[in-house]
Amino acid sequence: MTVTIQELTNHSYIDHELSATLDSSEAFEGPEKLLEIWFYPSAASVPKGADGVSRCSLRDIAFEKWVAILKLVKCEVLSIKSTEKMDAFLLSESSLFVCDHKLTLKTCGTTTTLFCLEELFRIVQEELKWDMRATAAYQEKDQGQYHPYKVFYSRRCFMFPLKQRSIHKRWTDEIEYLNKFFCHGSSYLVGRSDQSNHWNLYVTETNKAIEEIEDSASDEDEDETLEILMTGLDPKCAQQFVCKREVKTVQESQEDTNTSEDEGHLLGYKMTNSTKLDKVYNNSNNVSFHHDAFAFTPCGYSSNIVLDEQYYYTLHVTPEKGWSYASFESNVPVEQVSSKSQDNVSVVNHVLSVFQPKDVCLTFFSKSMENDSFQKLMKLTKLANYAKKDRIIYDLDDYHLLYIRFERTSNY
Repeated sequence: MTVTIQELTNHSYIDHELSATLDSSEAFEGPEKLLEIWFYPSAASVPKGADGVSRCSLRDIAFEKWVAILKLVKCEVLSIKSTEKMDAFLLSESSLFVCDHKLTLKTCGTTTTLFCLEELFRIVQEELKWDMRATAAYQEKDQGQYHPYKVFYSRRCFMFPLKQRSIHKRWTDEIEYLNKFFCHGSSYLVGRSDQSNHWNLYVTETNKAIEEIEDSASDEDEDETLEILMTGLDPKCAQQFVCKREVKTVQESQEDTNTSEDEGHLLGYKMTNSTKLDKVYNNSNNVSFHHDAFAFTPCGYSSNIVLDEQYYYTLHVTPEKGWSYASFESNVPVEQVSSKSQDNVSVVNHVLSVFQPKDVCLTFFSKSMENDSFQKLMKLTKLANYAKKDRIIYDLDDYHLLYIRFERTSNY
């Protein structure tokens, strides 16, 4: 797969003013807060409306409502790429992916990710008529208000936790807040608690009652997610994500009539090309490919790529010396897309070769430990130029989690 220049002209939405005026000079915290909410097991399991035929969707929520939700998180929409099955939002701080039945919100910096929950569930209940409220029995036990199909919230430990806002300064405060919203949530500190590179996870038990809805079980998504969190990027690799462009004032942006030239997106496209981040996967089946990227000034990079209309991989880079960081997240079924010519081990190697970080935290979720990628990643003892430091496996209700940490032992 190679990203083409046409990808700069087929956005569903683009904010040229924000693109021209966004200045990331004050950005500092790379590690993201990752919130994933499954309202239903699949698009097919979403309840039918009053007409008994059509189904409501998260994608039916108006753009203005998403803007209001993201305002509570302290981020804005740069651009959107819409496919047949997904809306991929590129944000001023990372990304949002919206499908019919689930969403994934990933935000960096000092965003307040969890503060969107109350408004999000209000809109879902009022506009889509999805009643996610927990039964009276749960609420009597002093558990959370809502019980969607599944909720995940995770983040690497912050580099500068005290610079976060409100509850996001401390993991315990985040968990207390989440437990006010959701039933049957469990919290995990994964990795070495005495080091500054552990990973935190909150996950709710699957709502089995939703699985009993007609069509739910047979059409449930075969979900797998790979995440690679990297710190201490090689200086030469980090330099690839530094750019110099003019940051305009709001007035200058409004006076600029040439909206066809969006420099932030153009430079993002060039960075994707030059680093070969559009070639992470072997697209042997020639599935559809949609790309959206942005180069921040004075440095930084965000990219959303959607494959086969429904799978994404997203990258975010803060290359500042002293706290450089990059993340890669993907739910792409690699063997399916590549016709079994590639596996997730080769994906990991490709990503690491671009950034050459000193420290790597790898997580992989799948429904089954028999998943081929789970088995191959679990057996990894080392990678080229890297040694394994930790490997931890969790059995989480109906998911399995593999956590591996690597440290670089030699130069590329």
